[in-house]
Amino acid sequence: MNAERILVSSEYIGAGLWFIDRASAYAREREVFGRPIGQNQGIQFPLAQAYANLQAASLMRWQAARMFEEGQEPSFEVNACKLLSSQALWAAANAAMDTFGGYGVAEEFGVERRFREARLPSIAPISNNIVLAQIAHGTLGLPKSY
Repeated sequence: MNAERILVSSEYIGAGLWFIDRASAYAREREVFGRPIGQNQGIQFPLAQAYANLQAASLMRWQAARMFEEGQEPSFEVNACKLLSSQALWAAANAAMDTFGGYGVAEEFGVERRFREARLPSIAPISNNIVLAQIAHGTLGLPKSY
């Protein structure tokens, strides 16, 4: 399970960066009222926050991978990187959809299909609620909730 969580986290981070790249390019190009929409903080801030979250998840992923390679037991780290990367992906997908507006559902931009796919990591291959329970029980020593 440790290797799987590191692997899927890498996938989620890559997918999130795809959203950021696409939305940032669109925000630089799309003009409304004579200026690029990317000049607006309402577009900039969600993209910047999602990017920062993806980078933080990536750092946790690399820490988990290093520990795994060294033969340590990265239980918390693999759970945290799965949780953080799936949340960061969803934030990036939402920021991209907000950036594209109505064009986000147009097939030619490719955002809508990936947007739907970005929801899946919060429930599969393991639910984020189970991941949180594992962190609570295994890392924090809290009594089992189930």
